[in-house]
Amino acid sequence: MPEYAFIEDLSAESWESFLSTLSDGNFEQCFAYNEISKMAFPSTNGVRLAVTVDGDLAGLVQGTYSTYLGFGMNLRIMGGPLIDTKREESLRLYENLLNALEENAKRKRIIHLEILVPEKWKLNEALSKLGYSPAGKLNEYFINLENGVEELWRNIAHNKRRNINKAAKKGVEVVQSHDFDDLHTFYSMLEDTKKRKGISSYPLSWFESVWKLYEPAELSKVFLARWKGKPVSGVFVVIHGKTVYALAAASFTEGWKARPNDMIHWKAMEWACQNGYSKYHMGLLSEPPPAEGSSSWGVWRWKREWKGSLERIQIFDKLLMPRYKLVLKGKELAERLYKIFR
Repeated sequence: MPEYAFIEDLSAESWESFLSTLSDGNFEQCFAYNEISKMAFPSTNGVRLAVTVDGDLAGLVQGTYSTYLGFGMNLRIMGGPLIDTKREESLRLYENLLNALEENAKRKRIIHLEILVPEKWKLNEALSKLGYSPAGKLNEYFINLENGVEELWRNIAHNKRRNINKAAKKGVEVVQSHDFDDLHTFYSMLEDTKKRKGISSYPLSWFESVWKLYEPAELSKVFLARWKGKPVSGVFVVIHGKTVYALAAASFTEGWKARPNDMIHWKAMEWACQNGYSKYHMGLLSEPPPAEGSSSWGVWRWKREWKGSLERIQIFDKLLMPRYKLVLKGKELAERLYKIFR
């Protein structure tokens, strides 16, 4: 029988080294992600767990949760758990890691656990066996960069090429930076975009935490489009493995007629191609697609014009401490009231 052991204090170097063998990029499971979240949100804590089989590192998982009244609310696992699928009885390894994660969570008085996993991992049966229930679906959207800049340009929609050429003719210029002033310029765009569209995004503290903790520094940056000497559009990216993640994008309306929003992503993708990255991650798309003409249809259509691919993400959840689920409902009510009366 194989001997399993679980480690809560695996070093960052060992964590990243093992993660690199399992994925071309998995920002939510990188070692720094939990530290970034804890710095950005004071009430946030993290869980980190690795498993060895007969002394060899064989899997890992991490997630974050917020606290309320001495309880952990929802432990959210994105892009994990990850295991060495080349091993025999890999499904049993996965189940053992999840069982250990649950025991760890219960010791921390965490009430609820949520796991987001790619559908292609085919873990429905294993998660169902362990008591998890389906709780929704999302789509991650990737642009393939492996065939180079010329193929990428030919593949995108004609509308995109036209807008990018128009931006170039109007004198839109794109720069990249890891400067705090440029980060704050980007965030001012994001605040304007959030108010205009009624959307939510990461707070400034989260972006600043990435700037401070994610190393080396060149693995996080902003691309800013300038027109007539002013910043008009931007995208915030981080890099993990072979994947470039566009985690937030924003713009000022005054620059829209120069079409900087297509240009800014194109320049980020072009740079990624030229530097050997294989994927450009453009965030999430809803499942199922929104109705044509609805408020969210425009974003769906705009992303699809890049001719990328969808990777379906399945959401599973489980109450770890059912007798305390009223605490969860109390926190949700308090948050709703805060939004109403603030």
